[in-house]
Amino acid sequence: MKTLFSKFFVCVLCTLISIIGCGKPSNIPIDFPKIYPCEITVVQDGKPLENAMVSFRPIGDANKYAKGCSAVTDANGKALMVTYGQNGVPTGIYKVLISKLHDEGGIEVEDNFGSKSIQGAKVYSYIDVKYSDEKLTPYEIEIKEQKEIQKLQCDVGTAIRQYIRDTTY
Repeated sequence: MKTLFSKFFVCVLCTLISIIGCGKPSNIPIDFPKIYPCEITVVQDGKPLENAMVSFRPIGDANKYAKGCSAVTDANGKALMVTYGQNGVPTGIYKVLISKLHDEGGIEVEDNFGSKSIQGAKVYSYIDVKYSDEKLTPYEIEIKEQKEIQKLQCDVGTAIRQYIRDTTY
């Protein structure tokens, strides 16, 4: 009876460890810093902008892992920033970059290995490209050591449709 209980206990323990894990996810560097919650709201023409890509670029001595901070806005124009798959951002001052691109046209092509790509598509931006340029964007945020969600609202102006480039991918 004691042996049966021991085997059962070991099986339960192994199952829990495999479900819960032990420590940080494998894609997170060992020296990864503490991160803090941050929410960016993007509006265009006074309304929430859905499916805009928001990313951070560190200014000065901001953490080296911050280049991986990004998120996509939801139907309410809100993006909860994520770094290495974790909700939050390391402390520091960042430029806030925002873009919303759309491909039109092109044809689907399959290569010799079965991979499909779109060729000849035209890429358009629905936001003035200054918001996706770290030298031109007017938006910055300082992430501090605090538990409360740090928020910033960004107004990207009037909706546009600006040709960016032809692409193959």
